[in-house]
Amino acid sequence: MSDPGSSSAATLENGETKHASNEGAAPILSEKLDGKESLLGEISLAALGPALVCCLADGDAGSLIVAAQSGTRWQYSLTLLQILLVPILFAILEALVRTGVSEKRGFSAMVLAHFGMKSALFSLTLLLISCFGAIVSEMSGIASVAALWGCSEVVALIITSLFVIAIVVLCDYRQVERVALFFGLFELVFVVVLIRIHPPLTEVLSGMIAFDFSSSSFMRMLAANIGAVVMPWMVYFQQSAVVARRLTTTKEIAQERTQSLLGSFMAQLIMVATMVVLAATPQEARDLNSIRGIQVALQPVFGHVMATLLVSMAFLGGSICAIFVVSLAAAWAVCDTTGDGAEDPFPLDKKLVEAPRFYASFVVLVLAGALVLSACPNVIKLNVYIEVLNAFMLPITLLFLFLVVTGSSMHPKLRITGAHRLVILTLFSLTSAVAVASTIASFLLLPEY
Repeated sequence: MSDPGSSSAATLENGETKHASNEGAAPILSEKLDGKESLLGEISLAALGPALVCCLADGDAGSLIVAAQSGTRWQYSLTLLQILLVPILFAILEALVRTGVSEKRGFSAMVLAHFGMKSALFSLTLLLISCFGAIVSEMSGIASVAALWGCSEVVALIITSLFVIAIVVLCDYRQVERVALFFGLFELVFVVVLIRIHPPLTEVLSGMIAFDFSSSSFMRMLAANIGAVVMPWMVYFQQSAVVARRLTTTKEIAQERTQSLLGSFMAQLIMVATMVVLAATPQEARDLNSIRGIQVALQPVFGHVMATLLVSMAFLGGSICAIFVVSLAAAWAVCDTTGDGAEDPFPLDKKLVEAPRFYASFVVLVLAGALVLSACPNVIKLNVYIEVLNAFMLPITLLFLFLVVTGSSMHPKLRITGAHRLVILTLFSLTSAVAVASTIASFLLLPEY
């Protein structure tokens, strides 16, 4: 594995350093306010972008199922974990804004340039496994929503697949981004439900510090909760999406950093709300067997029709938003690793005939997920294990990100150094260690009977 800072450098006319590994990087314009560069920027509808879409995709069908199952099975025990993941999620997204702007290429192309083809292929393999599992997860959410309304699951999957493919093929990146953002906002219904139920705060706080580390189920759910928030495909999408937006100025970077912070809080608010709602509603069963169990749990409070509508909005919106993010992350990564992404990081702004490999990768992943779902009867168990898999694959992705964002090939204004470097090293290391340890422990501990 080569040193990401080993690339040769040249001096530009303005005195800044341009590295051979980063030939496409444009100079960053220094925009100052009252003599200082702002770390955070303003929020506007026009500036809403990849960080927010990425965080809303974080609350996909699999994540909502994991949160719901956590609340049903373990009450408020895993709520504290979700709160602690806010700074970790922000640190990852913020680092990806830096690498995206400095590198001007997707995550896979960056891994290829800095660490070689073997590392890039290994990274791509892990990503495709994660993406395939995620697509199956999103399709399971859509199929379950169709079942709630007595509709054909197969028809629902076909319609969804065709809709997503049509949007990506016919629209440019910014238009796809807005469609994904629109559907992703549906997940906020669980926040509304939480406000309506408002369980006693003392009960929630006391339940947050009740853990059972001797339980294999608890440890598996602990790993799943990490994998439901910090996913490999999220990392790949965020960097490629930042590149696709062509951010160059400090003002744009500050805006994206603000969205990363807002999105981190929003993503975890949705997870916490889902968990607390299911913990606070009366449950007859110890475990969820399907999404219908969530609808049944809400029914005494909201009635049959409204409970069905609320669950449908959350899972349909989260699933469709995530399908865009996951499939685009995989397609970008395939093109990055095979060379197309490194030469042209904007395939989504091209026509079908101009970027056939990108669109083919996208379509194959979407359709494959819909086809494979029919062989997985237990949706809840499927999604929990998919998120556990994400947690287990996370460390290698964070390692690549850390080495590049702190390396000498980064633009001087974007490189992470000093105390900041120590902070993200600590956050990345702890997250990886807990994710791997809890995954291994969940299989080593004796199951409960």
